[in-house]
Amino acid sequence: MEQGELRAPVLRSGLHYRPLKAGRVFIHHPKIASKVLDARVGEALRLCRGQALEEMLPEVRTMIDYDCTAQEWANFLKSLADTGMFEGLPKRNPRVRLFDPGPAIRFVTERCRWLFTAPVVVLLFLLWIAALAQLLAHWNLFLDAVRHATQAHPLLSILLFYFCFIPIGLLHELAHGAVSSRFGGEVLEVGLRKDSANLYVLSSQDMLKTARARVLYLAGGPFLDMIAFFLLVNIWFKWPNYITLMFLLPQALFFLQFSYAMEGGSDLSRIVSEWTEIPESEGRWAFLKEFFKSPPKSAMEWKRAGTYLASIALQLAVAAFLIWSFRKPVPVSLWSGVRLQIPFWPPLLYLFYRLLRKGSLNVSRLFPKSR
Repeated sequence: MEQGELRAPVLRSGLHYRPLKAGRVFIHHPKIASKVLDARVGEALRLCRGQALEEMLPEVRTMIDYDCTAQEWANFLKSLADTGMFEGLPKRNPRVRLFDPGPAIRFVTERCRWLFTAPVVVLLFLLWIAALAQLLAHWNLFLDAVRHATQAHPLLSILLFYFCFIPIGLLHELAHGAVSSRFGGEVLEVGLRKDSANLYVLSSQDMLKTARARVLYLAGGPFLDMIAFFLLVNIWFKWPNYITLMFLLPQALFFLQFSYAMEGGSDLSRIVSEWTEIPESEGRWAFLKEFFKSPPKSAMEWKRAGTYLASIALQLAVAAFLIWSFRKPVPVSLWSGVRLQIPFWPPLLYLFYRLLRKGSLNVSRLFPKSR
């Protein structure tokens, strides 16, 4: 039996099967990356008991009601191999399950239905505008605090800029899950990506049948960000210290520069795609190439293009404002005898953050290989 080639796969023991709505099944295990699959396919996986693929294929076809080829079945099993679904194979997928947030999400969606009403959405938007106005009204105070904090703790600020974003990012994803739950979906797990130290939320989205439901689902995260931004601004004004500032700084830069960005896969980009029924571009520069190569023709294409162009123009204007605001170099002492004058410190912090997300901080090294 050559497990490395999946000629006779053996399904990992201890897997838990949880039936979901819409004919789906959630397969999870404390030490592997979970999967949401078609329930029939999930049952067919149980046939992986050490027999050759060709031997199980007739029964697989019967269970999934599809005349799949041996190559199709083999390719499907290979796609699951890195998750750790099979015995004797290394688990290369970096996702690890931490806990089930489902009960808490269900409590919120069942007991706090008012959170999902139009008046609350308008209120959240007004709170966000108020927080933004409040921060800009005290912009010089904010700049001085950032300079002082990063001058006193330059290396620690790099790490805290990253780690203080993680709980806010988790709440963002849980808000998406809460909207999914409101429409009948299920929030299945919170986990950790060991390659980037980011937390993630896995939820089923099969119940989001209409464009309206999908738009509300995508908007759930940004509206939670608005609450967080409002709270963090006011917490910092109430208790102005290094820790409250390091929670506020990444969220403030996120809202000032990136919350409205039309990046590939961003919430706003996907909302515009649902609104216009036009596939999203793979980022701003991809859109500009498309725009100049083939200008919009229909009214809906022009609405989409106008949103992208407005986002790009606003980002450029805000970027210029931030660069001007932080142009004064910050004297930074990295270690004894080494003192630097570093301009544009917050934009550099965001650059470091993106590098850390791409794997510079490889937390997977802290974990042994699982088998």
